[in-house]
Amino acid sequence: MAEPEPSKGKRWVIALELEGLKFSAAHFVAFHGFREPMHGHNYTVGARIGARQLQPDGYVVDFGDVKKVLRQICKRLNQRTLLPARSDVLTLQQLNDLQLEVQCQGGVKFVLPAADCLLLPIVHSTAEELAEYIALEVVQQLGHQLRSRLCQWLEVSVSERPGQTGCFTIPLAEAASFIHVRGSPTPRPCMVPVSGFDPMDQVQLIPSPPVSQVSSDPAEDAYRLLLSTLGIAESSRHELDKTPARAAKAFREMTAGLRVEDPLSVVGDAVFEVDGAYDLVAVRDIPFHSLCEHHLLPFAGTAHIAYFPNGRVLGLSKFARLLEVFARRLQLQERLGHQLAEALNQLLSPKAVAVSLEAYHTCMSHRGASVPSTTRTIALRGVSDPPGTLLCKSYIVKQRSSGLARKIAV
Repeated sequence: MAEPEPSKGKRWVIALELEGLKFSAAHFVAFHGFREPMHGHNYTVGARIGARQLQPDGYVVDFGDVKKVLRQICKRLNQRTLLPARSDVLTLQQLNDLQLEVQCQGGVKFVLPAADCLLLPIVHSTAEELAEYIALEVVQQLGHQLRSRLCQWLEVSVSERPGQTGCFTIPLAEAASFIHVRGSPTPRPCMVPVSGFDPMDQVQLIPSPPVSQVSSDPAEDAYRLLLSTLGIAESSRHELDKTPARAAKAFREMTAGLRVEDPLSVVGDAVFEVDGAYDLVAVRDIPFHSLCEHHLLPFAGTAHIAYFPNGRVLGLSKFARLLEVFARRLQLQERLGHQLAEALNQLLSPKAVAVSLEAYHTCMSHRGASVPSTTRTIALRGVSDPPGTLLCKSYIVKQRSSGLARKIAV
């Protein structure tokens, strides 16, 4: 049977963009004077095959055959750390059967589980090079079939995220010679013998300019390590790239009180001697938030303070300042009320003082018992004057009307 004549000016293309053609992997791009922090992506793979004519069965090629090969490749790359075997700025060394060491320019080292690593015959592990690697793998397995069906070219795309794709196109007539040239990785001078590669008699490290560390903030590095426990697929999402820096900044904000050497200094000179200042002063509904020292989860609520001055009063805004400096640290609600009451006692020497805190604890509502409830603690000072103490307690516990400050004569 004679082969059908190709239709002039026409071409047929099949395209594969399927949900199952995905893999998650970690990598970093490195070249002279530059290195990205190790990170990862949820990659999506696509393929297109072009032909000038259809075959007698009406198809360019069997979709099922191409999908099978692409899925096998994605499975092999999934949940792995992709290392470029042809890099001239990385030193790879198998420390033992379980560990692989990667040394970058400037002496930065990574020690990785060998079972999690995959050495690829590429230079930088970019999306473009991964597309080339996958395309050549497809050609190695399906090249004869594609050429026999008069397919002209194969294009593979690799997307790191929506809208960001690297593509590689190879003419199938030239594929055999291309694979012969690019197929087997040749160890570079910086490559220490690694399982699966040809050994070398001498190892030569390439001199290089210094490269900065991944981060100079230990808190940021700690959050990045914490995210890595979620697995590559989750921790390598693009949306999480800046999460360690954001979380470290938030942690510093929530513990800012620790950086104030003397908490009482926040009131400045706002302690005033006032003639006749002996009547009850109450400041209510001061919001605060803190961090539970047991679970590093936030708790937040409002504070109510009442005291009987002994001729000395505190500027109203300073109650909020004192509360904040004690709250912004790893804390317990019981201790927070105690510290605030002691500070007011020390500053004002009042006849009596009471501090009531009402707070909602996420360590109770979001984990464990998962019970949403409010906790109230009351710290009392001035036991030498029981009637005054009881009046303070009665005021801040029973009065429910809103208002930032009240002064009531008794």
